[in-house]
Amino acid sequence: MSVLDTLDFQPMFITDVFDSITASKAWYDKSKLCLSGVPVFPFVSRTKASNGVDSFCPRQNKSPEVGNAMTIGLDTQTIGYQPVPFYTSQNIQVLRHERLNESNALVLSSLIQEQMGKFSWGGNGATLGRLKKTRIMVPALTAADGTIEADWEGMDRLGAELLDQVVTHTHTALAKLAAVTTTPSRN
Repeated sequence: MSVLDTLDFQPMFITDVFDSITASKAWYDKSKLCLSGVPVFPFVSRTKASNGVDSFCPRQNKSPEVGNAMTIGLDTQTIGYQPVPFYTSQNIQVLRHERLNESNALVLSSLIQEQMGKFSWGGNGATLGRLKKTRIMVPALTAADGTIEADWEGMDRLGAELLDQVVTHTHTALAKLAAVTTTPSRN
């Protein structure tokens, strides 16, 4: 049985899932980044590619955002998980929770992305106000008093299972590819 079969999904406001949702305090216009130094910090923009990482930059005047956060590009509805300290472009929201990690971020990224489809570019974009009014379907636990809270342990297990499936499929595909490419030719 899959972990998915054991979870109870409930609609929750995104603000009830995360401890905080704030605009990035470490944002820069990319053209104004100081490029002298070792480029070790991811620069997260509103691109959909590469987990939102547009490039890398050296330390800037502002301190970077602390890692272990999810990012949402408001006007492009792009979602990412940033495990290490990072800088951002404008209009990036940073979501945090003390239980957030690489496993449950896989699950949450997918769940949030599903809701981002209702927003579009321009006038109906994902503003901070609209984002805070958004509900996502998340694995949840219901307490004896009827209150609902996010099931972080369940999301951890589901994320780990999904990652394990990806790794298994990848290893299988690579093994098949290696077998095909290393087969001796018959002359």
